[in-house]
Amino acid sequence: MAEGFNDDAEGAFFQPLSPPNELEPCPGPKDLQVVSLSSMEVDTELESPASKCSHALRARSSMPIVEFFRQNAQELRLNAETAQQCASRLAQELLFSTEDLYLLSDKESFMQLPLPMYVRRWLAEERHGRLCNPESLREAAEAAGDSSPPKRGRSSFSNMAESVPVEVTVQINSVTAINIKRILFDVDFTLMLDWQDPSVMGMTAKEIDQMTMTIFNPEVVIDNAVDNDQPISGGCNAPRPNRLVDGVCPDGQLKKTNRYRLSLTCNGLDLRAFPFDTQILPIRLKARNKSTLHGEEGPEAILVGPEGLYGDNKKHGLRRTGHTVKMLADRLADFKIQSLMGLRSELPDRWYEVRIIVERSPGHALRNVATPCLVILIFSFTIYAIPMSELGSRLENTATCLLAMMAFQGVVNEMLPPVSYETALGRYVTAVYIILMFHGVEHALFSTLTSKSDSVAPRDRPIDIFFGAVEFWDAQSDYLNKVEAVLVIAELVLILFIHVAYVLYLFWLRRRGKAKRLREAERPGVSLVDARGGFGTRNSARSSARVRTGTTSAATRSRSIGSGHTTPSGGAPTLLHSSRPKKGSG
Repeated sequence: MAEGFNDDAEGAFFQPLSPPNELEPCPGPKDLQVVSLSSMEVDTELESPASKCSHALRARSSMPIVEFFRQNAQELRLNAETAQQCASRLAQELLFSTEDLYLLSDKESFMQLPLPMYVRRWLAEERHGRLCNPESLREAAEAAGDSSPPKRGRSSFSNMAESVPVEVTVQINSVTAINIKRILFDVDFTLMLDWQDPSVMGMTAKEIDQMTMTIFNPEVVIDNAVDNDQPISGGCNAPRPNRLVDGVCPDGQLKKTNRYRLSLTCNGLDLRAFPFDTQILPIRLKARNKSTLHGEEGPEAILVGPEGLYGDNKKHGLRRTGHTVKMLADRLADFKIQSLMGLRSELPDRWYEVRIIVERSPGHALRNVATPCLVILIFSFTIYAIPMSELGSRLENTATCLLAMMAFQGVVNEMLPPVSYETALGRYVTAVYIILMFHGVEHALFSTLTSKSDSVAPRDRPIDIFFGAVEFWDAQSDYLNKVEAVLVIAELVLILFIHVAYVLYLFWLRRRGKAKRLREAERPGVSLVDARGGFGTRNSARSSARVRTGTTSAATRSRSIGSGHTTPSGGAPTLLHSSRPKKGSG
């Protein structure tokens, strides 16, 4: 399995998802692998002839081609990546299992497969001994004394693996409201689950529907739902085949789809950059501990993203479509949906989180709070037109500006919940308070420093806070008038520079957050989709890659192994269709 997350200080805001209050050990890579029947170890020395034959039959049971290549990786000289690529090319020809390969039958068909030459030769030579032939398996089973028909529909996961990867894909239909005060948001989304169950290979849709209670059926709950976490009516709670070929499920891939309209909590709000903040609206999915199969304890579902358990982009998943946001999903007044991030645990377990990343449009807060505060600040400089000797008029006008600022501070408090830190807009309001306070102190100080006059009685003079250490200027001197003029001009220039620098800093914080998410999307188990198109992540950049086979269209060549979601385009028939005998034919 790919290497897990490595936390760093810069990416602390996007930490890998960890189950809250969970102390259960995470499954290892061996536990996560869906083991085929041929990988079950038995002690052949203690077996009876019938059990040995049964083991031989299991060793040749049908399995996904990618698992077949991995089991024979040493002979084929294939690593995990090249095995996935080879299986992907065969999937484009509708070859998903070893049974499909066996049906090619003749050597010429094997030599036409879109594989390296030595792999084609190995398959052509070993096809009779390695690949699955259903007819010969049944005949051998009858000869061994096991004439009972194979049990179909009984999930083999309980004997094969303790954990089953379940692929999670989410489509955001609409986000209608974000209540910052109550820390809630309303969302409408569609949840799609995909997994593979070898026990349903070759079964019709009706047979699968009849076996609903006996096959693996994962259950997922919305962990951060406020009241009800149930899907709306019209969904599908029973597994159904993702694709049928000749009326049967060829690859054992099942799926479920449900739609939800819920109010969810978003406790991780960070309002420090308000009103230039970017928020994360989480959808926390949790699979139930165990599924039951006819009252028996079944395997545990582990949730993975659209890239699958071992893949690194959506082409390697079962559905081959990543998380999506509908065109008209953004119905928010102050926010706009920026991107969608899927995040599984560092080691895959039953938790998965889909994060809707929204950016606030700062226009409302700037028009109704920041702009009036700026007007009050600029208006406070008109007080310097009042003579320095009229201290009462200056302080009265400054106090009026302070009272007006208090009203706008109340507006900011109404917009936000009680938080222990200061927001960007709150810092701006506080800075205006400090400047107005500085103006009031400056008026009093300059009036005091110019109060020297021999004709004024001591009791009519302001208090000497310097106790004679500083010599006051005479009221007839114009020195302090010039000093005050220089100070006012310097203060205006400084305030203009700070305003521009502060706004640029807030926009830089937003861009840094986008860059941080792009870096997070390169980690295993993280998928990122830009809601406005073209984020440039690996999921969008690599999805345009094409594998040439020479026999199918470009649209078909872009699809990879394990899905069965698609059918080939018109044109030349695939190898499987050209060799599989049609039903009803002689």
